[in-house]
Parts: sequence; structure tokens; C-alpha cells
Amino acid sequence: MSKSKILDISHFLPYQLVALSTKVSDAFAHVYSQEAGLTQAQWRVLSHVINIQFATAKQICELANMDKSTVSRAIKQLEQKQFLRLNQHPEDKRATVIECTDMGFDLYKQLTPKALEWEQVLLESFSEGEKDTLKKLISKLSQSVDKE
Repeated sequence: MSKSKILDISHFLPYQLVALSTKVSDAFAHVYSQEAGLTQAQWRVLSHVINIQFATAKQICELANMDKSTVSRAIKQLEQKQFLRLNQHPEDKRATVIECTDMGFDLYKQLTPKALEWEQVLLESFSEGEKDTLKKLISKLSQSVDKE
């Protein structure tokens, strides 16, 4: 194989994005793990449930880009901790909806300011214009992937 055909994976965009995502997720984990004993999956599920009325496991899988077994396990664990409860959908008796309990909502309200503060520190070296550009580029890249 000639040198020009060798892929330097460390400069390959998909690799860079995954590596960065892992670093950011791992660094952020202390906010919800140390403060509340939550796993990454539990934090993501709890956050999505709070933002969706009549949330279903399928919706959470799609929104959080997580597999069904991980989401199901996180839901079960959050239900055991009394942060979530499962109920029958008010309009579709065959469907189960996931709702946040008062305890879960209180925990979310406790963690949200810390999460936002952590994000602010992460981005403090960026100007406001750079932050806007970053968000636009991430959105544009995401839309590009969705088209495939």
C-alpha cells in the first residue's frame, strides 16, 4: 500500500469526533455520578424524560441515540431509585409512558445548574461568536449525517 493511501486515523473526522465525545462525556460524568450516583445512561434518560411529555422508551432511544437494552436498564434503575415511574399512556392503553417523579425532578433541578456551569467552563476559551459558530457547525454536520 502506498503512503498516500494510508489513513491517519488520528486526523480522521469520525475518529476525532468520537474521541472528543468520549473525553467530554467522561469529564462531565463527575457532575451526575458524584452528586447523584447516576450513570451516563441514567442521566441521559432522566434528562430526556423531563423534556418529553408522555415519553416512551422508543422515543428516548431515538433522541439519546442509545440502544434499547441500555435505555431499558437505565429506566428500570431510575424507577428503583424512585426517580421515574411507569404509567399507562392516557390515550393509548397499550402503551407505557415514563414520567419523572417529584424526587427525580428535584434531582434534575439540583444537577442542571451544575451541568450548565460545567458547560460554561468548558467553553470559556471560546468567544460568543465562536460558540455560535460551533453550535451551527455541529448542527450542520448532524444534518449532513441524517441525510445519509
